[in-house]
This record gives sequence, structure tokens and C-alpha cells, in this order.
Amino acid sequence: MKRRIFLSALLVLAGLLSFYLRSDAEQTREGFAMNTIIRITIYSKNNDALNDAYELLAKLDNQLSMYNPSSDISRINSLAGREKYSAPPEVIEVVNDAKKLYDITGGVFNPLIGAVTRLWKINRADNTIPSPESLDAALSLSDMGNLEIDDSNIYLTRPGCVLDLGGIAKGYASRKISDMLKVHGVKSGIIDLGGNVQVVGTKEDGSKWRIGVRDPLQPYGVPALVLDVDDCAVITSGNYERYKVVDGRKYSHFFDAKTGKSIMSDLLSVTLVTPDGSLADGLATAFMISGYSEAVNVLKKLSPMPGAIFIRQKDDGSEEILASENLRNVITHSKNDVTYF
Repeated sequence: MKRRIFLSALLVLAGLLSFYLRSDAEQTREGFAMNTIIRITIYSKNNDALNDAYELLAKLDNQLSMYNPSSDISRINSLAGREKYSAPPEVIEVVNDAKKLYDITGGVFNPLIGAVTRLWKINRADNTIPSPESLDAALSLSDMGNLEIDDSNIYLTRPGCVLDLGGIAKGYASRKISDMLKVHGVKSGIIDLGGNVQVVGTKEDGSKWRIGVRDPLQPYGVPALVLDVDDCAVITSGNYERYKVVDGRKYSHFFDAKTGKSIMSDLLSVTLVTPDGSLADGLATAFMISGYSEAVNVLKKLSPMPGAIFIRQKDDGSEEILASENLRNVITHSKNDVTYF
């Protein structure tokens, strides 16, 4: 009897050793969420991790989309000026992240810009631009004093206020998915939410992930430079995809929260490199609005300072690449010389 128990114990131990010693398997899944094509790849023995990542992404998509009439954000907006909304913890957290970005950027990043966003209709087949009068009315609704938030409730104090988290939602989602995968024991993975990239650890062989930053003046997939990174977000905002043209003039999806005007500066794209996907996403959006000089001023006040890359167009039509000094050893290939600041 004792011998049988001993042999059974040995078999269990052998099975456990076999499980822990086998190589992590590559698991990949593609789909569509947050209005973009997404792809998540992990290396893990845990067969539940990838499923849970997709369930979390679907949950966040259903909570944070202002275009989904049943989302939490849509419900908050529908109750503007009438009553508080009891929001789930994730929504409270991301709105607080957005408020912090508002403070960090001096109001350039504004989560209440939704009333202005809706007027411009950048994502629709529409060849009109908002009137000055309509923009003035929308701007009064974008005052952050109209947003009240506590540990469990969000209230927009004026009818017509619109909470728009489009400038932070994907970065927040990538951060939350990364955190969840680590809880599952995943040490290697990459989360790509339509160009918003967050990597978990290093590649399975211990080398760093190679992430390309798109060349704004070239077809999709052509990189302007390549980064070797680990355990961080690499998030880019640019004016080359979402825009509309009216009477020969190009209008981007970046809006000045003080004037309501569409911003088309000399910046073609901004890339942020930092572990916090929310911070990266929000700053990339804000810097496309504020421009290079103000962006550098904001960056240098942050500790630790996130890595940043700016691609801007010179008067002769060529590109100029500027990057923070803390990325000097991260940028491994570049089509043009890089100027570090």
C-alpha cells in the first residue's frame, strides 16, 4: 500500500516537473475592438491568460466607447445635468487618469472635449466645418469645472457635456491588459491595439522587442525608425489617418480645447515610450496639439521623464526626427539622423 502511494506521488511530481520545465507556448489572437484591429501575442503555459485578456478588452471597450449607446460613458453623457452615475472602478480610474493629464498638460488634454469632437464629425462623410457660434457653445461645455467625480460616481453638471476618452482609452486598456497578464504569470507578450503597443517583459529568448515607428510620409508599414524596448508602452499619435478635407483644406482630429479649432501643426507624429499606457496615450495626443516646444517643457517637468519622439515636416517637405536623450540607446535604426534633446 505504501509503495503504491509512493509511486503515485512520484507520478504527480513528474507531471508537475514536466509542466514547469516545458517551454512557454506562443499564443496569438487577432480581432476588432476599440474601433481598430487588435492583436495580442503571449508566451505562456497558461491557457486562460489570452482568453482573459480578450474578455478584459471587450469589457473595457463596452465601458469606454462614446459611440456605443449602452456603454458607461454614453450613460454618463446621457445623464449630464440631471443626475450622478454610479460607475464601475475601471471607469472611475480612467477618468481620474484623464484629469491628471489635464493638469499635467495645462488643459491641452481635455476629456470633456466631446462636445467639440461631435461638431467636427471627423470620422463621418461630412464636408462641413462648425460655425464659430456652435464652437463657442461647445467650448463652454468643455470646462473641467463641469466634471464631478468621487470614488464611485461621475456627474456632468451641465446638459450637453460630453465625456470623450478617445485620447486615452486604448493606452489605458493596454496597461490594464499588461497588468492582468503579469498576474497570470506571463513574462513575455505584446499587445497591439491598432498601433498602440505595450510589451510585457522581453521576448521569449530574452532579447528586447523591436517596435517600428511609422514614417508619416510613407505607406503604412514603412518605419521611420526602430526601437528596442522591454516592458513598456510605445504609443504614437499622428495626423496621417483621421482627418477630413473641406474646400481643399485638411482638418485633423486634434482640437484646441481653448478655441475648438482643428490643429494641423508641423508635427506629423508624436511617440511616447513609458511603462504607463494611459500616460503615453494622453501625452501623445496632447503634444500633437501643443506642438514641440511646449511638449518638451511638459516632459522635463515629469519624473521620471517619459521617452518621446517627434517627427515634423520642414519647409522643404523633408522630415526631421527629434528624440529625448533617454532614448539614445533605444533607437537602433533610423531613416534620418536623430537630434536629441
